[in-house]
Amino acid sequence: MIQFDPNTVYDRHWVLEQIGRDEGLLRDIAAVFITDSQSLRASLLNELAAGDAQRLHAVAHCAKSAVSNFGVRAAVDAALALEAAAKADDHSNLGRLTEQLCTELQRVEQALQNELR
Repeated sequence: MIQFDPNTVYDRHWVLEQIGRDEGLLRDIAAVFITDSQSLRASLLNELAAGDAQRLHAVAHCAKSAVSNFGVRAAVDAALALEAAAKADDHSNLGRLTEQLCTELQRVEQALQNELR
């Protein structure tokens, strides 16, 4: 079971433990996430606008996979909630949950941008 520190935007210590304490690799995966996060947020919003719950589920799943690499419980939980609502075709909650996931992805992205400075 993955243990996340709920008091941080991302769990730097946990990530470094997972990647053999390789600071260079942390910078590399942070840079990839920053790029991917922007695309994921755009895809989430596009699929929401299109009303495509199946595609929204798939993008939320990708977002969950990407953000789980950084030990971020809030973002993982947001992705799980969106996945569940999309799978259930619960359009009444898709907008709120998509916004929540986009916000969490952006928080992680900003924290990682700070990491790269």
